[in-house]
Amino acid sequence: MAGNTKAALLDAAKRLVFERGYSGTSVRELAATAGTNIAAVNYHFGSREKLLNQATMELFREWMDRVSERGPADPNVEPLQQLAVRARAWVDQIPAMQPAFVVALETMLQSRRSPELRGQLAEHYAKLRQRAIEEMLATERGSQMPRRYLEVAASYMLAVGDGMQLQALFDPESIPTGEELATFYEGLAAAARAAGPPSPDS
Repeated sequence: MAGNTKAALLDAAKRLVFERGYSGTSVRELAATAGTNIAAVNYHFGSREKLLNQATMELFREWMDRVSERGPADPNVEPLQQLAVRARAWVDQIPAMQPAFVVALETMLQSRRSPELRGQLAEHYAKLRQRAIEEMLATERGSQMPRRYLEVAASYMLAVGDGMQLQALFDPESIPTGEELATFYEGLAAAARAAGPPSPDS
């Protein structure tokens, strides 16, 4: 029964945070939505903040997993060309992802007041960077690149994803179309091929 109550509280927190935001979710609403009493929040999670932190992190991970959904890297396609292929579908997903992105933004802001949450976000971003690096290493060209070059590329890719979502939140017409972004990446890929692989000291 205790496990059911804890799971119900977490589900309620995820739903309420998604609908009302972090600051707009009260202990009373959490308990009522979960069908339990207010004391259960502290009993199972220690505080409202810890419950909401766990809920927002789960939402954040679910959102990032959806954004990052992709098939295995094609070893015959270089990293920038892979980005070009994925750009078309990714941009099309932005409108559907906006509500979840807003939750992610609130999570990031809340982390300024929660060292624990900040650490969880740092760990999550580290995993996303590592996933991107492994995908690049799975390609012939990526496997020839210095490790630091791949780390910089992974950080760049995450920054582009977050930045596009942020711009779309305020001015959806300002962001490039999937075709325009793909063309941009294809141009970068052509320039990279002409320049040759980066040196080990890059």
